[in-house]
Amino acid sequence: MKIMKKYLFTGFIMIIVYGFWLDYKIQRRINGKIWRLPAAVYSRIVTLELNKLYTQQNMIDLLEGAQYRKVTHSLRLGEFTINKNSIEMIRRPFAFPGSPEEARHIRLTFSNSYLHKIQDLDSGCNLSFFRLDPRLITFLNAPNREQRLFLARSSFPDFLVKTLLITEDRHFYHHAGISLHAIARAFLMNIIAGHTIQGGSTLTQQLVKNLFLTNQRSLLRKVNEAYMAIIMDARYNKDRILELYLNEVYLGQIGNNQIHGFPLASLYYFGRPVDELTLDQQALLVAMVKGASFYNPWRNPSVTLERRNLLLRLVRQKNIIDSKCYRTLRTRALGVNHESDLMATQASFMQLVDHELQANLGNIIQDFSGFKIFTTLDPLSQDSAAKSIREGVAVLRKEKSIDDLESAMIIVDRFTGEIRAMVSGSNSKFLGYNRALYVHRPIGSLAQPAIYLTAFSQPDTYHLNTWISDNPIQLRQLNKKIRRSKNNPQLFSGHIMLIDALTYSINVPIINLGVTLGLHSIFQTWSKLGAPKDQLKPLSAVLSGDLNLTPIEVAQAFQTIASGGNYSKLSTLCSVLSENGIVLYERLPKIIRSFSPQAAYLTLYAMQHIVDHGTSERTLGALYPAAHLAGKIGTTNYLIDNWFSGIDGKEVAITWVGCDNNQTTKLYDANEAMKIYQRYLKKHSPWPLILTPPEDITLMPINPSGNFSCKNDTVSQYFPIWTTMNLHGLCQNRDTSQKKYRNKFTAKIKSIFNRFMTGMH
Repeated sequence: MKIMKKYLFTGFIMIIVYGFWLDYKIQRRINGKIWRLPAAVYSRIVTLELNKLYTQQNMIDLLEGAQYRKVTHSLRLGEFTINKNSIEMIRRPFAFPGSPEEARHIRLTFSNSYLHKIQDLDSGCNLSFFRLDPRLITFLNAPNREQRLFLARSSFPDFLVKTLLITEDRHFYHHAGISLHAIARAFLMNIIAGHTIQGGSTLTQQLVKNLFLTNQRSLLRKVNEAYMAIIMDARYNKDRILELYLNEVYLGQIGNNQIHGFPLASLYYFGRPVDELTLDQQALLVAMVKGASFYNPWRNPSVTLERRNLLLRLVRQKNIIDSKCYRTLRTRALGVNHESDLMATQASFMQLVDHELQANLGNIIQDFSGFKIFTTLDPLSQDSAAKSIREGVAVLRKEKSIDDLESAMIIVDRFTGEIRAMVSGSNSKFLGYNRALYVHRPIGSLAQPAIYLTAFSQPDTYHLNTWISDNPIQLRQLNKKIRRSKNNPQLFSGHIMLIDALTYSINVPIINLGVTLGLHSIFQTWSKLGAPKDQLKPLSAVLSGDLNLTPIEVAQAFQTIASGGNYSKLSTLCSVLSENGIVLYERLPKIIRSFSPQAAYLTLYAMQHIVDHGTSERTLGALYPAAHLAGKIGTTNYLIDNWFSGIDGKEVAITWVGCDNNQTTKLYDANEAMKIYQRYLKKHSPWPLILTPPEDITLMPINPSGNFSCKNDTVSQYFPIWTTMNLHGLCQNRDTSQKKYRNKFTAKIKSIFNRFMTGMH
């Protein structure tokens, strides 16, 4: 008996000691950093300013892109309603970089396409600016492939919590971590069934298992689970335990990554924060707790719907909702988002984000866990670009019978160089080969605007109506072979006005212009446009269109032109905050004046002329006459690559179409990249490109012969001219080689190019 007591006493002491060790283990985890949260990546923060160009539809698009919901009834958080010329909304609270802000009830009033008034309806004050909360787009560096967002207990809706407790642990606030009643009931049900059909674990036990134990079924694990649950219940209050459970529970899968917690599951399945969900949506999430793989709303919608309605019936029986509400809720569909559109990783864009993070913070910070990363991504632009390429490539593959045809698109802010969207292929969610960053291809006649930019930088010599040679030319290459440049079709007019050569993409006169300007001058232009110097060899490549650049390098060049000659390095990062909200990085744009605003203006004006009158007029010019778009087509030898650069009032878009094996695309009409851009504009309406002439730019009259109207002759059009002289001075100093005729072949060339729209653009 003494030996037995000794063993019992020893065993009791060991259990107590083991309990202290378990308590230490629990405290170390719970009181420390419970989870290594992934870095949350957000889209751009939109700041609305008074009297800026914003239409009511622009605002609706912004709000829908930020996942606000349009309603007609009384407003709740994350909702907006539309009146005649105003939008009323309740903006969500958000921790903006440097200054967290609470929810705000706002009315935005519009007048003549401008934001006329911003009013805080709670205070009655008028505001000069207002910020929209950004959209969570993805995560980086998820530890153990677990994705989650943390919310405090007070942020969860009461209905969700009550539904969870009714279905999973009715006595949560009364038991001591384990429920003997639940264990006995489960034991009896399992005996009757002959196998395990029900568990007796409390929420506390489930939390212990998820945080400290494995899924292995064994008596030892169950004993540890129960013991640790009792210790945890004694150590922490019920709300803290419930808070941990709400953020830890497994609720599905994103590819190889697990969804943990109701906050992230709410965004994943419904695209809205958990406190904005309707009652039936909250019930659906709780229904998935029993088994997220089985009760999957996409794969098993019928059983998931049945499970959700069962939960609604249970809460009705507990009088949490009334009969009318129950009947309404049970008739609703599941209402989940389309699986393919959720939490898209934006693979190509995120690759560049990761590169910039390493470049700016990699030497300082090794672990980005819990960080908030604010990017330049515009969700509307990204979605529109991805859909445009997916649809456009599918049509081209079918028409041309080329299975490996691909495309890439990059959208950048015209003024800041911030990258709004990047798509590297027809499957935008699969990274694979990032064509937007790495596909080096000849750009064809996309090289021509750089030649014009060089010419317009010499205002005493070159104007839009300057006559240039359109005679055959031969270029000796590095291998000493002779390359004969040609027009397509094979016509030479002798002389042609500078603007007409670009408008109708006539190659030879532009090559002649480049030779006259000098290869070194054009080399310097491309260097200032951001082209890598190793791609500018041989020098003759800058004339012939054999210049090999990537889409992002082309975007950098055309953004510099579109911004008025200001070089601003393209970027995806705005700011980075630590887990504690400390600003670790903030992008301060470094703008370099690379070209005169006058030369850039004239180049952009000439590109507008292309869309209004040239090879692109039948599509973009006709479809969007009020937008005054600027654009340029580029195709290469043997129809291998097809490019288009499109510019509106806010964005520069570069589109490439080609094959990864560098074979011909058979795109004979040369407009396929432009057609993809056209698809983009249908989904993302263009802003008017209104060009304001800089200093010393004057509209000058041009006569039918294409020269300045120096005498009282007929004026056929007006061109902007960079000059400090008046019309009389221009007439006195004009180049005597500018003959008073427009070559008889010009009209013929114009009609041929309008009919065929082919050749080396």
